[in-house]
Amino acid sequence: MTDVRKLTAIAVLALLAGGSWWWLRGQTPVAPTSSPLRHEPDYTVENFTATVMNESGQKKYRLTAVRLAHYPDDDTSHLTQPYLIQYPVDGVPTHTKSDSAVVPAGAQEIFMQGNVRVTRGADARGAGGVIRADQLRIELDR
Repeated sequence: MTDVRKLTAIAVLALLAGGSWWWLRGQTPVAPTSSPLRHEPDYTVENFTATVMNESGQKKYRLTAVRLAHYPDDDTSHLTQPYLIQYPVDGVPTHTKSDSAVVPAGAQEIFMQGNVRVTRGADARGAGGVIRADQLRIELDR
């Protein structure tokens, strides 16, 4: 009698295992629900300043802005009234101001927009001068 019970228990367990496998095989996987990121800043900084140094420990450039807002959906930073000072190793600094700017993901460049003004002082290589534009793209790590 115990052999019949053992065989019955094994048959029931095998039937349950087979039924579970068959049922799970027919199910379609459900993708995790995630809401799309909206174009809203995840953080803002007032009176922002960033200074980048070169390999020798000298200033390479300094970027300031009245406000910085970072957007995680496209990993961009939007600046209000940015002011960029670039310090070449063998020359005078170049000053660039504008109404706004966008720094894309990677922070290798900056897109200045609206009343862009670039000023460079005189040095041994040239007289310097002022450039005005509506838009300007600057490669930061060149």
